[in-house]
Amino acid sequence: MGLESVELIALGGTAVRIALVVFGAGMAVRLGDSLIGRLLARSAKIGGSHFDESRAKTLGSLLKSALRYVAGTVAALTVLQLLGIDIKALLGGVAIVGLAVGFGAQSLVKDVITGFFIIYERQYDVGDFITVAGLSGVVQEVGLRTTKLRAFSGDIHVIPNGLVDKTTNSSAAEARALVQIPLAHDEDIRRAMAIMQEVCDEVRKEFPVIVDGPRPLGIGNMDAFGVTVNVWARTKPMQQWAIERELRLRIKEALDREGIKRPYPPLKIRTES
Repeated sequence: MGLESVELIALGGTAVRIALVVFGAGMAVRLGDSLIGRLLARSAKIGGSHFDESRAKTLGSLLKSALRYVAGTVAALTVLQLLGIDIKALLGGVAIVGLAVGFGAQSLVKDVITGFFIIYERQYDVGDFITVAGLSGVVQEVGLRTTKLRAFSGDIHVIPNGLVDKTTNSSAAEARALVQIPLAHDEDIRRAMAIMQEVCDEVRKEFPVIVDGPRPLGIGNMDAFGVTVNVWARTKPMQQWAIERELRLRIKEALDREGIKRPYPPLKIRTES
């Protein structure tokens, strides 16, 4: 057997080992994802609440992300070793380069540190509707470096955790539903409010997501065109918009049936002399 044949066999053996390493890393990630999902799903069922389930999804996203980083790093170092590269020397060189670029990686370090405190303090979980860095959406994934939001339009926003300085979590507590109903000045406001209260009582019976109310609070504003009556309710998280839409529709239908007029801007007729 010639020298070239021996080299080809050795090269083929190395290629096979590299393929096995990559395959093993992929299988480890898949098995780890499955195991993490099962364990956290079981924990969420034991907890028995919405926030326990959200917390399980958040931790699952973080653990799966960390698993991919670890498996990828180990696989890369193993492949380099199979290729005959001195890993110790490489790691030493990486350390030197790391010191050189450390000042340039401050934003990355900030992202990771902020991500740790976001998860530790439980500022938001997967499934929460939040507003951060001027963007709003449902949390899809929380990692040490980034947070992914899905907007109502379907767009996915990837936000570095270092930009999360203020957070508004709309899913952490009960929400307020507020509907403003304009009425004409010459209408009987008390009668209109009594009609609104009848509608509110019907809506309360049909929608168990309502925690308190709904009920008309009274006149919230007056202007040259008419008055505005505020109708208030308190709902479970993320349900306020549906209740507002239902209240607007039913109140309008009821006021139309009773002949209650809404304000209209006065028409100005201009005549040519």
